[in-house]
Amino acid sequence: MNAPPHKLISHLNNVSRNLRGQTALPYSRASLGVAGALLRHGLISNVTLGTPTHPNPTEFHQLSPPAQRVWVNFKHRNGLPVMRRIKLVSKSSIRKFVSREELGRILLGKETRNIHGAGTGEVFVVKVPADRSLNRKGADIYMEGWEAYRAGLGGEVICRAS
Repeated sequence: MNAPPHKLISHLNNVSRNLRGQTALPYSRASLGVAGALLRHGLISNVTLGTPTHPNPTEFHQLSPPAQRVWVNFKHRNGLPVMRRIKLVSKSSIRKFVSREELGRILLGKETRNIHGAGTGEVFVVKVPADRSLNRKGADIYMEGWEAYRAGLGGEVICRAS
């Protein structure tokens, strides 16, 4: 099941602002990729596979794809969410693709292609397309901005979080 990125990002933003401890997202490569990038940067505390009612990895594989969920646990410090905001960059009407060089400028804080530069502690999630000419087979990969830059890759800038 593919959840559109705008629904995924707005759901994460709303749940984080409401100080909820955890939420369930529909299972997709996008939700797993975005959650993984946020987890690696410490903006959320845990990502678990599960059912629509509770996180349980052992029951996950027995479910049909529409019932599979990715559970995200949020971090809070002094009663405030660690992830203050998450914002969609590439929309379905205006998709934002950048090369490796442009991604580097954005990560260094400079505006490129109408994408404002990264601020302090800000994380970008980039969808790197599968490319058979570069021996990257299979599906698209979701990476954090600096991971994509170090790997020499550009792609679609999905969201930014801080």
